[in-house]
Amino acid sequence: MSQVSRSAVIRHCKHKGNTIVLLIIIALFAIVAVFFLNMATTDPVGPVEQCPWVESNRIVDNFAEINLPQSPQIIFDDITKISKRLTSEDGSNRGKLEIEIAPDGIVTAVWKAKYKEDIYEKEFSATCMGNVDADMIYVDENGTDKSKLFFITEGRFLVQVFKQGNAKLGGGEAYVVGWISPDRSAKGTLVLAPDKKRTKIYAWGE
Repeated sequence: MSQVSRSAVIRHCKHKGNTIVLLIIIALFAIVAVFFLNMATTDPVGPVEQCPWVESNRIVDNFAEINLPQSPQIIFDDITKISKRLTSEDGSNRGKLEIEIAPDGIVTAVWKAKYKEDIYEKEFSATCMGNVDADMIYVDENGTDKSKLFFITEGRFLVQVFKQGNAKLGGGEAYVVGWISPDRSAKGTLVLAPDKKRTKIYAWGE
């Protein structure tokens, strides 16, 4: 093989090698881009008390059958009302949560709050609708407790923020979830989720 042919083969091999390396780099960048895109577009997951949307499929439509409670869970013969005062982590007032559970398993939750935070006056309101689901099993560090009845509701919250006479409106998704014991004691959370990446959680109950 002549010197010229040998040089041409070497240049060809180098060019081919560079092309392969470039394709590998492009593929790696594509994989990383898809990974971060999925992270940006996928809703966060976690315990239902923190990420209630993971169980929102349990909210039935108007024509679906609700999984009603059975012993040892509490069974409602009439409308049951739960009223809870909410507080922030420092104990400040964050309004009142009213929950109503009908014998047919339909649950309505209404929250209203008005308070001052720094230089801002804030007014919140939220209405959520949902239902009980006897198939959801309560689990904690002590194990399972089939006597607790789960419910989940979903809706919207609105907020008005006042500063020196000027008002700014906002809002987003709202969820109220909870567990009811046979003695009618209950606990749960109110979750405000403007975009599911930023949430505010208020615990209520026991």
